[in-house]
Amino acid sequence: MTTAALELQGMRLCIIGVIILSAAARIGFCQSPSKENDTLQSLLVEVHQLRLAIQGMTVASQRVQIAVSQMQVQDAAVARATQRADDAHNRCMEIENRRHDAATEVQRIESALSSGTMQESQTKELQSRLAELKRMLDARTAETQSCQAAEAEASSQLQNEQVKLTELRERIERLDRTLEKVSAAAQ
Repeated sequence: MTTAALELQGMRLCIIGVIILSAAARIGFCQSPSKENDTLQSLLVEVHQLRLAIQGMTVASQRVQIAVSQMQVQDAAVARATQRADDAHNRCMEIENRRHDAATEVQRIESALSSGTMQESQTKELQSRLAELKRMLDARTAETQSCQAAEAEASSQLQNEQVKLTELRERIERLDRTLEKVSAAAQ
């Protein structure tokens, strides 16, 4: 139930209260003094009940507004966490691709060196390149592991934020059901 619907419900209750009071006033002029007191007392009780119902609806409406605001904030937090998780995943994929390329190059050079068909100068050059690539491969492997840990952390944070968002949605649904019950009871 929206805030506008709650306000409309409150206005209806006020209008009903005014109609009851004016009808009671007309009836009261036609009754004896003891009946006037009874009628006035019953009207006061009903007005008091209407006031309590309006207050209850107002409080419930405010709680719904707060929950909706919290849900919007949490939705933004989920969007940020999703972006961080996606960025971490993409970064890990790039690092893994570079590590794979370096590993492929190491294998290619090792195959070329093991063939024994190269001149000594080419062999020395390839051995130097191979040593450099192996250092690079070790660095890429360490970088991949670090990135995977960061990706796991980002994924965990995303899951936590999604759980919070789900809890807020469930809270709003409970509030909505409560407001429906109150509204049905008031009619």
